[in-house]
Amino acid sequence: MPDAPLTPDKRTLDPAQAFTKNPPAPFVELGVTSCFSFLHGASDAVDLVTTAWKMGYDRIGIADRNSMAGIVRLHVEAKAAKMKPVIGTRLILTCGAEFLAYPKDRDAYGTLCALISKGRMTGPNGEWQEKGRCDISLADLAAHQDGVTLIAVPPEDLAPFEADLPRLTAALPQLTHIAAAHLYRGEDHARIERLDRLARAQGLRIVATNDVHYHTPERRPLQDVMTCIREKCTLKDAGFRLHANAERYLKSPEEMARLFQRWPHAIRESVLIAKRLKFSLDELKYEYPEDDIPAGRSPDDHLRILTEEGAAERYPDGVPEKVRDAIAKELAFIEKRELARYFITIQEIVAFGRSQNILCQGRGSAANSAVCFCLGITSVDPALNEVLFERFLSADRNEPPDID
Repeated sequence: MPDAPLTPDKRTLDPAQAFTKNPPAPFVELGVTSCFSFLHGASDAVDLVTTAWKMGYDRIGIADRNSMAGIVRLHVEAKAAKMKPVIGTRLILTCGAEFLAYPKDRDAYGTLCALISKGRMTGPNGEWQEKGRCDISLADLAAHQDGVTLIAVPPEDLAPFEADLPRLTAALPQLTHIAAAHLYRGEDHARIERLDRLARAQGLRIVATNDVHYHTPERRPLQDVMTCIREKCTLKDAGFRLHANAERYLKSPEEMARLFQRWPHAIRESVLIAKRLKFSLDELKYEYPEDDIPAGRSPDDHLRILTEEGAAERYPDGVPEKVRDAIAKELAFIEKRELARYFITIQEIVAFGRSQNILCQGRGSAANSAVCFCLGITSVDPALNEVLFERFLSADRNEPPDID
């Protein structure tokens, strides 16, 4: 069995590596399951992206099972390789229906995240969900489909899928495609032709995928072992619980075009779908709450006043010059980075906790902040201790604040 890192978050591409931007490829793989689909996918983002880049892909999708857990890693690695990451998820409903779901914009991404959160937090009867489960009903998906491109993933047995397809299309106006993949069971042509007819009958289209679970065929043994762990069985007894072959690897655009030469429209649809998906994780940023700031004050003005009031309470005999200088320096940095609302919010949380006799104490690098001390968030007196604000916030690191 080849080496297979089980802690993919520890690996990353070197942005300085000589990656060049590939020209537009004739196919985009949207059915990628990464190792963030726990005990399902057997390859991490580094291997998937590197392999895709070498094959000439200019984009790669990701659709982990009821999760967005792998999107950040794939986004980072794809950007390093000068590829466009296409962000999505694979939704497995309580009724058994499966969909690749790709948000077209930021609002749709938020909607999908809310749907997954709902499924992971509460069960079908509204009770708290056990860890690892995600119960999403068709009604839940119907209520969270705006702006989402939905691709139905058919099971091996097409008879129940065909019978249920009218119900799915009626409930899901955003359902536009059916995923078509070779199963290598000897009847692929007949199967894909049937899917094509089903799609046309419902006003849908088929889109090609290889239902990728690993980046290379050599990774299949690891995927088998992971399946056995998931199913609590041995390789000897796994039987049909394992994939029937080692074909669920990332194939090149040219190979996919060859496999679907009888259905070139299924290849074209993958590119058309990807081009319509404009959402990028680059659009996301920290957005702090709209605090109850008195009329006429900006967030920075309010934070300065709160800090001055706190300093007066901390130092009833007068604020030491050392502390005043530290406060001025920190407030200037906070204003430049537009972080005032964050500090105001944390101060409100601490004040509320103490008003309810809830013990709370800021710790860690935040103790290096004179502003945090004056706001009552931390208890390390900068007048009596040598604090280093840069341990907490630094222009060199360009990181948001994190107060524990």
